[in-house]
Amino acid sequence: MLETTADELRGQWKNPSGVLSLLLLIGGDIVQKAIAQTAGYTLRLPSRRQRNSVQPLTNASGPSIRLATIPLTPVAFSFGWVAFGFSQLQSAVGDRRLLPTPEKSAIVVNCANGFQRKNESWVIDRLLRDHEICNPVDEKADSLRIDIFELGPLRKLVPDHVWWMGWLTMLAEIALAIPPWVLHGDWGTMMVVLCGNTLAFITCFLPQWRAEKWAGGTLDANNVICITRGNGRKHIMVLIGSPGSPDLETFATAKGPVRPETPFATVILAALWVCLLLSVSALQANAWYLLGAGGLGMLQNVYVAGATRRSCTTGLQLKVFERMPTITGKSVEFQDDPNPNVDLEEALRDVLPLSNWINEQGATPKDIPTWLESMDKNDGAPAWLEPVRNTQNVVRTHGALKELEKWVPGAGLAMLQIYFPTRIEYEDGNVRDNINKKFWKRASHTRRVRRQAEQARRKIEQCEGTKFV
Repeated sequence: MLETTADELRGQWKNPSGVLSLLLLIGGDIVQKAIAQTAGYTLRLPSRRQRNSVQPLTNASGPSIRLATIPLTPVAFSFGWVAFGFSQLQSAVGDRRLLPTPEKSAIVVNCANGFQRKNESWVIDRLLRDHEICNPVDEKADSLRIDIFELGPLRKLVPDHVWWMGWLTMLAEIALAIPPWVLHGDWGTMMVVLCGNTLAFITCFLPQWRAEKWAGGTLDANNVICITRGNGRKHIMVLIGSPGSPDLETFATAKGPVRPETPFATVILAALWVCLLLSVSALQANAWYLLGAGGLGMLQNVYVAGATRRSCTTGLQLKVFERMPTITGKSVEFQDDPNPNVDLEEALRDVLPLSNWINEQGATPKDIPTWLESMDKNDGAPAWLEPVRNTQNVVRTHGALKELEKWVPGAGLAMLQIYFPTRIEYEDGNVRDNINKKFWKRASHTRRVRRQAEQARRKIEQCEGTKFV
């Protein structure tokens, strides 16, 4: 007797075994992003080595101990893993890269010379994205928001709820596989869950994930980097680096070495995922349990791939720049200065105390001009360099960039060429309003002295010690 449509639908909803093998072929890009989000945390375990080995932790009289590094990347088994395994085959014979490309365009600007690089780093892309989400701007009232941070050395990743959720999801999948085995003697679901999570763990274990994610170098001198989406976007992150900090300019384009074992491991893993797909196709009974386990893993993958996280989960140490943490330009009307002329020699005389302090033989931190710390005209700061004390009076994008230039010399000029394209030396024809022309003429003419003075001030600050949280 032929089954009716109702019978077919009833049977499918009672035991949807036929759809499981198809579900395993969707969502590969989500799995890749989830791995990229969580890759990098490592567990160090002591292991014995032979005497005379490198980096002993004990004296030479006995066997030495070294720390074995084990990557722990908790991305649970889900329906997308087979598709991801297939997609990685293309990488194995192509560029041999594992990390996904950034989701949005961004540029990294070196404020010392104005050089720009298109960002290709997953870490920088997510750093800026999460910052934008956590610090929204009023599209109508705000012209530009600038956040300034001090960048410390890379540190070990800090696990958060996103990381721990992966392990809890794996345990939940195993728990879902227990009832069919106990109640019906069907161990097929448990086999698929255990094999799937094992293959997922091995895939995430590949050292190239970590090598690609932190492929850049470190700074050997103070430097300032700005990250932004570009002209028309309303967020800028200013990162003030010091010796030992990650060099985000190199991070933006560095790819990391291609490890020789990665292509072979990728091919083997893809073959094993195909074997798991065939095994799933053979399972007919108790399909809801396997569907529940895979669906739970998919939800975890989706959440991890898109979750907003703190910078410490990427290994970056960001400390708010206490002197001026945030600058917001307001979209308000202003009255322009009718006179565009400015005395550049007078501007140089304004910063002469900085020049004398830098060039003076035997100058000590006590000799630092008082106004360089306070930025107050009562302490001698030039009127054109005194910051706007009421943040509501920072006028538009130019006003925000001028405030940035006052606190971080060179950064405002570097970003001026992004939002109002020009050379870092400043070109008069690229700025319309006279009140802005006068400031940028002075800033450009005195940039070198002010930048050197700020670097000297930072060296004093670094000698006193800076704590990162």
